[in-house]
Amino acid sequence: MEQQADYVIIGAGSAGCVLANRLSANPANKVTLIEAGGSDKGLFFRMPAGFFPLMTSGKGNWKFDSVPQPNLNNRNLYFPRGKVLGGSSSINGLVASRGNPGDYDLWAQRGNNGWSYAECLPYFRKIESYSHGTDSERGRDGPIQITRSPRETMNPLASRWLDAAKEAGFPFNDDPNGLDQYGVAQMQGNYANGTRQSASARYLDPISGRANLEIMTGVLVERVLFEGKKAVGIAARRKGKKFEVRANAEVILAGGTINSPQLLQLSGIGDPEDLSAYGIPLVHGLPGVGKGLKDHLAVAVKQEINQPISLLKDLAPHRALFGLLRYLMFKSGAPSVSALEAWGHLKSRDDIEWPDLQYYTVPIMYNDHGRDIIKRHGFMSVLCGLRPQSEGSIKINSADPSAHPDIDPNFLSDPEDLRVLRDGIRIARNIHQQSAFNDVRSDEYEPGAACQSDEELNAYIRRSANSLYHPVGTCRMGDDPMAVVDAKMRVHGVDGLRVVDASVMPEIISGNTNLPVMMMAERASEFITG
Repeated sequence: MEQQADYVIIGAGSAGCVLANRLSANPANKVTLIEAGGSDKGLFFRMPAGFFPLMTSGKGNWKFDSVPQPNLNNRNLYFPRGKVLGGSSSINGLVASRGNPGDYDLWAQRGNNGWSYAECLPYFRKIESYSHGTDSERGRDGPIQITRSPRETMNPLASRWLDAAKEAGFPFNDDPNGLDQYGVAQMQGNYANGTRQSASARYLDPISGRANLEIMTGVLVERVLFEGKKAVGIAARRKGKKFEVRANAEVILAGGTINSPQLLQLSGIGDPEDLSAYGIPLVHGLPGVGKGLKDHLAVAVKQEINQPISLLKDLAPHRALFGLLRYLMFKSGAPSVSALEAWGHLKSRDDIEWPDLQYYTVPIMYNDHGRDIIKRHGFMSVLCGLRPQSEGSIKINSADPSAHPDIDPNFLSDPEDLRVLRDGIRIARNIHQQSAFNDVRSDEYEPGAACQSDEELNAYIRRSANSLYHPVGTCRMGDDPMAVVDAKMRVHGVDGLRVVDASVMPEIISGNTNLPVMMMAERASEFITG
């Protein structure tokens, strides 16, 4: 079997959905969008509070695990990534974050012309519809509706957290997605009117009837096809049947930080040493493929309370059923909003230019990514170091396209990352001890009051820290020997092939990756169409 398209897009996640929309806007372009997962039309994919049942069930998820992490007690860390229309935007925690303006200026300073914050800003504004902030910084009529958690309906623990942070001396920031990220704020989330604003819901659904767009689900792409050094299509498998899709113009990888370098390696592009062991013929040597992996590592300070005002009460069977019925009938109640309602971007040291710590308040305590709920009333300050120095890799361990690659974030290989998290725990504890919590505060659940010294905090981090789901950098943009793509996301050394997803970020951003990837895809669509 062989099919034809002008543009073949591999991966219908945050980038792929944007690209499919923009490239198919010209009826002369035939576009094929290929996704390994299935539909995102199920209740939990579209309900804002669906994050927890999706995480528990693993639905719509590649369910990756890392290799053992020597600096985290040799644990294999859970590494969830979206395997569904919308990709990770259909299963994530609904945080609308741009990162810091300085992140993008740093990209440009490293030789990526056109990627300064001023040059990215129009595309951030293009993707969003947000009713707060300034007109010069925020978009008003884009496809992704963004909601700021209203203070008047906020969970009382989140509201207390904001008050406590201000008592601890941290400023309130009306818009951390503006020019200045520093301070604490009401959370901004990509949900509105009781519905998750995923890339699939907002970029694919409105145009799914276009005659020149084919959306294929349940398809595993096995390799990119080349004639010489020109990408001419893909070989894929669906329900055991193999087929090819030929690309008249370009093949675009949008599979994400794990899958895109894996597919390049399976297709003969990468470090020759990584490919030769599995008998994969070399098409073009690029030693940077799969290298440079960075991710945000998160740890939580868990605080018990003496009043039943956490979300634990809403998990009682009768309340959960009532909440679900209310949502189904009226798109209201707890399931209609994100559980994350307050956040902060703070500094571990006074002498740094912009925040290196991000905080979320979670009005319930849990372990294992929410798959193990702690049956005590309490809340968590979840924090991560925003600019880790530790670097890891993605590498195939088989020529079988269905085999998960080796994911090695190499967390805490740089001791500075451990110092940042340790100081972040102490900042969270200081916030928890402010008078705003006096009427509800009980004992610290974890790491516990007895855990105070650097060594004790280090041990807590090593046994409890986990990925915050923001891997980037494995097909890095640049013009140095380890770069994989140029500033227009074209793969070095071959023709007709681009990578458009978080893997091309030349440095991890100081925030979440969903909105930045959509911004990058909007830019890429213009690079492609001219």
